[in-house]
Amino acid sequence: MRNKLAIVAIIALIIAPFSNLMSKVVNAANVASYIDLTAGPATAPSTVTTPPEVNTSTATQFYVSYVTSSTQFAAANVITIVVPASFTTLTTCTVSTTDADGDTTPDGAVTVNGQVFSYTFTAVTTTATTTGVEICIKATTPASNGNYNISISDDNDTDTSAALVYVGTTAGADTNDVTVTATVGSSISLTIKNPSTTANTNSCNLGSLNTGSVNTCAYRIAAGTNITGGMNVQTLSNGPLTSGGNNIDNVADGTVTAGSEEHGVAMTAGTGWTLISPFDTGDDPITTSQQKFENRTTVSDDTNTALWTTVTHKASISTATVPGVYTAIMTYRAYALP
Repeated sequence: MRNKLAIVAIIALIIAPFSNLMSKVVNAANVASYIDLTAGPATAPSTVTTPPEVNTSTATQFYVSYVTSSTQFAAANVITIVVPASFTTLTTCTVSTTDADGDTTPDGAVTVNGQVFSYTFTAVTTTATTTGVEICIKATTPASNGNYNISISDDNDTDTSAALVYVGTTAGADTNDVTVTATVGSSISLTIKNPSTTANTNSCNLGSLNTGSVNTCAYRIAAGTNITGGMNVQTLSNGPLTSGGNNIDNVADGTVTAGSEEHGVAMTAGTGWTLISPFDTGDDPITTSQQKFENRTTVSDDTNTALWTTVTHKASISTATVPGVYTAIMTYRAYALP
């Protein structure tokens, strides 16, 4: 029995110091800190609203918010804040921190020694792990851009943490910034579309002509550009409607009329496009000389059907028109504007 008791006593001596050490282990899940530039109650870092990004070589007040791991602070407990040697002119803030936990009751005071700020409690805090504490420190930031570590610790639960000060507010040059770039090239497009669908087409069939009516066929011009100056579209033909050596003449009086041998086009501008004379009224010929028939001074999305201009071909014949299959080729070209 004496041997058994002796063993128990030895085990107790071993366990006791170990349990004391365990009480000093930091609960890392609850220890957090951050630095803000605006005074406010200490809260979890996820609620930061003001980016702590400051100019180089600038005297600045920093509010160090610190959420501890477990118990409240007692009188004589100390929170220690250490800043890098590149921070100079360390001093207390304009309004020195006396109330650390946001309840308006003074809890202690800040002292400065070299690169170390110490906040020594003279009273028990009323809050601990939920809202933590916030302490104001003042220093002149380094001359170089960088992300500077500030270390924080206390002798209450032997908690340790850290926070960053982001120095340098030159866009794209700060060490916590990433400049994302992309290049968009200039573009211009031209497609001839079916009159009633979005399908491409390269034909327009006027059908079988007769003296009693005006036959029509149509297509749409889908032109696009991302150039802010806009674009224009021009057209020309290889000649009148021709069959062998016989022609259906181009319209000359502005109207294709049944019983008369003539061919012309009528234009209906898409949204944002302006028709250019003579294509802005009546029925007009497309000649062998290139002519500008529409333009715009803004970008144009060629997938937007409301922006497509409709070209309607009209043809009629007289009793003297020679039989045959008549054809003509219309060519369209687009140009960007400066």
